[in-house]
Amino acid sequence: MKVYTKEGDSGTSALFGSTKRMPKSSTVFEILGLADEVNATLGCALAFLKRPSETALLTSIQEDIFLIGAYIAGLKFSSADKAVWTKRVTDLEDRIDAYSAKLPILKVFILPGGSEASSHIHLARVKVRALERDLVSYSRKKSLKFLLPYINRLSDLLFVLARYVNMELGKKEEIWKKK
Repeated sequence: MKVYTKEGDSGTSALFGSTKRMPKSSTVFEILGLADEVNATLGCALAFLKRPSETALLTSIQEDIFLIGAYIAGLKFSSADKAVWTKRVTDLEDRIDAYSAKLPILKVFILPGGSEASSHIHLARVKVRALERDLVSYSRKKSLKFLLPYINRLSDLLFVLARYVNMELGKKEEIWKKK
């Protein structure tokens, strides 16, 4: 099977299960692109992570992001599917609490960076925030509000995880100093 179809050469595309062509500049494709950016950035972080627990966590998040993209693209969901996302939010909160308990309390702003893995996790975090901003207005139209708590918690988890990875690798956090 060929990767290219040539159907998008005119600047249009179609969503999951649809034959209706829409401009690639449509909001839905912007949101799907952001989800793809999150996944690719997490893939970059995974290239530098060596710990199995964090590797498994980020891989699981990548799978969640793919499913979120499928929902955005039109995959049907049920009330049972929505309930699963409530559990996923709780799981993220448990992870945030577990990593936070191992970190020094943060009373200042830090500059994103440190190790390669941590830097990519920080980059994924800001991409998740962009995805969240766009998904907020789009979710109202498409009944996708149930995904917002997961996306919100995910950026929190990625912030804490980036700090944790740096700590584990002995990388010092750079404190922002107002000039």
